[in-house]
Amino acid sequence: MSTDWLLGTWRLMRADPALDFAPGVRMEFLPAGVLRYHVDVGGKDQVIELVYRVDGDTLHTDNPAAPHSMSVRIVHGHGDVLLLDFAGPQALLVREAEVPRAHIQ
Repeated sequence: MSTDWLLGTWRLMRADPALDFAPGVRMEFLPAGVLRYHVDVGGKDQVIELVYRVDGDTLHTDNPAAPHSMSVRIVHGHGDVLLLDFAGPQALLVREAEVPRAHIQ
């Protein structure tokens, strides 16, 4: 399964309360397995640098700075949504539109 569709920034739309996701969470998937997890802390964007890999329909993440790994089933849903399925409880993220950069002359 190609994971090119996963690249980009995804914003939390909703999550089951059991997951305890903070409002405004964003996940920025970059090439080479880099994942930036953005959390709003007191009005400031705190970024946690993670690494990720995808095996089939499973997303594996790890935090090299504070050993913590997680695996979750992912689904690329209709309308370009990302569904994270934590063996029951689910989170739904939507892709953030990229802002075109102005050409500097």
